[in-house]
Amino acid sequence: MPPMKPSRPAAPVSARPLAPVALVLVSSVLLHALVVGCGGGNKQSTTATETPAPTPATSTTSDTSMAAATGGGAGGGNVQHGAEIYKAKCTPCHGPNGKGDGPLAKSLNPKPRNHTDAAYMNSRTDEQLLEVIRNGKGAMPAWGKSGMSESDMRDVLAYVRTLAGK
Repeated sequence: MPPMKPSRPAAPVSARPLAPVALVLVSSVLLHALVVGCGGGNKQSTTATETPAPTPATSTTSDTSMAAATGGGAGGGNVQHGAEIYKAKCTPCHGPNGKGDGPLAKSLNPKPRNHTDAAYMNSRTDEQLLEVIRNGKGAMPAWGKSGMSESDMRDVLAYVRTLAGK
């Protein structure tokens, strides 16, 4: 019998690329930032900061503009309180001026709504807009399911209505 040739060592197992792992990790971090940035964190009630009822106007200011300025805006919401909530919960995606250009907007598809688009915003009823605030749409959180009160959602709607004008 001829002498046995030593067998060749097995080919080294090729290393698995880390790109898919890195992609999953980065995606998870971005998704977490999106959820937290859109208000997934703070669930404190904002009812303690209600403003007093407006006093009757004695000037010649129109009823509509007075209502918007003092809190009787869309759906009877408080515009000032809605602006505070919007700043805390909505600006990461919709931006500080409501143009849909917040810091998280670039990573979202579909892009956040531009609340200053009067043609679109004025074509929607208060109930249609409240439905989106309440139940979310696309990447937008369902604020009604995250503990936001109906009153707070109406206040946000009142503020959003001021962004598009008439």
